[in-house]
Amino acid sequence: MKRQRLGKASKRLSCSKKYRIEKNVRAHNKKVKRDAKKNPGKYKKSKKDPGVPNAAPFKEKILREAQQRKE
Repeated sequence: MKRQRLGKASKRLSCSKKYRIEKNVRAHNKKVKRDAKKNPGKYKKSKKDPGVPNAAPFKEKILREAQQRKE
């Protein structure tokens, strides 16, 4: 009967496996970039709202105005 391992498995890789993984990652990233360039609508970044800082004077007023503009 085989003994169970006490520690975790080693993270060592053969060089061929290591470089093959790196090559596949590069190819995948290149494919994603190319696809994003061809279909920009699919990978649209949403613009983040910077918001109103708490230290801003009349913060409540500014927020109310923004809410009214939305409606």
